[in-house]
Parts: sequence; C-alpha cells; structure tokens
Amino acid sequence: YQPGQNDIDGGGFQIVKSDPKAGYLYVQFQALKNGYIDDFELAYIKDDDSTSNSNAVQIRSSSRLGYLDYGVNAKRINYIAAKLREKKWDAPGVDFSTHQSYAS
Repeated sequence: YQPGQNDIDGGGFQIVKSDPKAGYLYVQFQALKNGYIDDFELAYIKDDDSTSNSNAVQIRSSSRLGYLDYGVNAKRINYIAAKLREKKWDAPGVDFSTHQSYAS
C-alpha cells in the first residue's frame, strides 16, 4: 500500500492485528494534516462448501470521529479493493453511483 496515494493516509499506517490463519487484518491509518485515526479491517470469507474455491474478502474502513471524511475511507477501500482484484480476489469497492454520499 502506498501511503499518501491521492493525498490519503499521508500520516502512515500501523498494523494492529494480523492473523493470516483466520484471514483477518486490522490496520489503523493516520491522516497527515490533523492526525485523525481511521480503522481498517479486511476479512477473508471462507465458503462453507469445502469444494468451493472462494476468493471473497470483506473490507471495512471507518473514521473514528465525526461523520464527514470527504470520501477518504471510500477512496481507501476502492484503492485496496482494486489491488486485490488485480490478484484475482473478489473484492468489490464502493460504487459512487449508488453511494453518492460516500464521496462528499
């Protein structure tokens, strides 16, 4: 992940919990200008059908304070989801045509 892509996460990030066996990752991202912390989680969703070869992941990114983040969390999700899709993971991002308020 490139900190600061499109002026996002210029303050860097810290991996708080990484559990590859459980398919879970928790990261805290810090804004460069004001130091706000956003929580990011990624979870690999294992299909109950053992014959299935699912590559689905769920991604969550959320601001700790306030309700307006100027689309930072949605941009982060879309950036990381795109990188995962390049590696053949099923990682949908935020569709701004259906979630217009996420980009305001």
